Amino acid sequence: MKRTALMAAVWALAFAGTSRGAEAAPARLMTRAAMASPSSAPAPLLTVPAETETTVELLSGIHTRTSRVGDTVAGRIVQPVYVNGRVALPSGTLLYGEITRLRPAGRLHRAAELGFRFEQVALPDNQVQPITAVLAGVEHAGPLQLDREGYLKGGRRFSWKEIAAGLTGVGGLAAMGTKLAGATAAGAALPFSAAAFIGYEVFWPRGREVHLPPDTRCRIRLDYPLTVHGQS
Repeated sequence: MKRTALMAAVWALAFAGTSRGAEAAPARLMTRAAMASPSSAPAPLLTVPAETETTVELLSGIHTRTSRVGDTVAGRIVQPVYVNGRVALPSGTLLYGEITRLRPAGRLHRAAELGFRFEQVALPDNQVQPITAVLAGVEHAGPLQLDREGYLKGGRRFSWKEIAAGLTGVGGLAAMGTKLAGATAAGAALPFSAAAFIGYEVFWPRGREVHLPPDTRCRIRLDYPLTVHGQS
């Protein structure tokens, strides 16, 4: 009986050793595999400095007569932005913001005013970061004027040609009214009313509106640094 018990104990120890070895083998294999395959390191952080400028193409149109303060403005970066030789903001990066100032054109050559800023950037790799960027320039701006704060003005419409044309129209209609002096009062009043209307439009015209249609390319400037993960 003692011999049988001793043999049973030996077999139990042998079986236990084999089980531990079988359990340990996968762990050793996993450790070796982890050492053999290098871990993928996260992309380094890149900081785009303040005052950096880049070209943006507007995806939404803006018009000072129809737009309102608070309306969304969307744009897309046209040229990549590099930091230390690495791409921080690739082409196609989306920008979102809103209109912050808007005043339609008024009489007496009062030009329209427009201001907007971008407040969020969405990169192709799904990074979304807050941003503060204002307008720094507009391609083919024509008579538009841009100040340092990023506000656009429609410019003045004052023109000596317009005044000359208006005076000619006023004089012609006044002469017509004189010839019709013998006609009825209502018939004579019509040319004078038209002359007054032309004079009003010439000497007290509306200023220029600001219109930025979709696909307008403009320059934007960062007010503060922007930190993002570098792009591959």
